[in-house]
Amino acid sequence: MYKASLQFNQYYHLYNRGNNKEALFKEGRNYYHFLDLYKKYIYPMADLYAYCLLPTHFHFLIRIKSLSEIEDFYQEESQIWRQVRTFLGTYTKSINKTYNRTGHLFEGRYSRKIVLKDEYFFQLISYIHQNPQTHGIVSDFRMWPYSSYQDYIHKYKKSIVTKSVFSDHELYNTILAKQEAYLFDINIFDSV
Repeated sequence: MYKASLQFNQYYHLYNRGNNKEALFKEGRNYYHFLDLYKKYIYPMADLYAYCLLPTHFHFLIRIKSLSEIEDFYQEESQIWRQVRTFLGTYTKSINKTYNRTGHLFEGRYSRKIVLKDEYFFQLISYIHQNPQTHGIVSDFRMWPYSSYQDYIHKYKKSIVTKSVFSDHELYNTILAKQEAYLFDINIFDSV
């Protein structure tokens, strides 16, 4: 687990927070606008396995697609991080315009950690989904509407979340059961 440039066919935990811990999402429509921009800028180049949007920060667990999957659009790895920068910059411009503000919305560049172990991958899904409860935003993370947890339990047909990694339905159900029972350690970054 280390910071790395975004590379083809690799898994990453991407996250960032508001500058000076400022709210990134001031009202419900902001969350949906952020996801719409994600669909436009990131979805074509990455599989999304988990996300959570909180008032002051966000988390994504993604896999950058292989070069062969996206070579019609992206030939160089440098184009990938530029696309993430464009995504976040576009959101910043829309929030600045909507709320008559200026300056940076995000605290620096987005952060990323490469995910190299399956165990860490599955723990991240749980960590990301439990984030609203961990931060005291809700008493039960299952009630937070701006999380891919809803995609997993409701199995939305138009979901942007990739669930193919769970080809074994027993594994999928086990992870959901563990999440609901809070069996994963929330401080996974200390142990992995």
